[in-house]
Amino acid sequence: MILHDSVDAGAGPRLHTHPYPETFIIEAGRAVFTVGDEELEAGPGQILVVPANIPHKFRTLGPMKSIHIHANPKFDTRWLE
Repeated sequence: MILHDSVDAGAGPRLHTHPYPETFIIEAGRAVFTVGDEELEAGPGQILVVPANIPHKFRTLGPMKSIHIHANPKFDTRWLE
């Protein structure tokens, strides 16, 4: 499943996992991603791959446009927060 996303400044999903990998392609803007125990800042042109079952979330540092690729035919999300 592929999702095009536009997120306002300071927004993003709370901590969660998926039983499959999720890939983020940042088209515009910046965000701080929490992936497991790491915090990563990502911006235009960067790609992040979160392995299956790893807790993750992000918070935008301004408006952000991105592509989210869920390696599954439907969303399957377990919310942790």
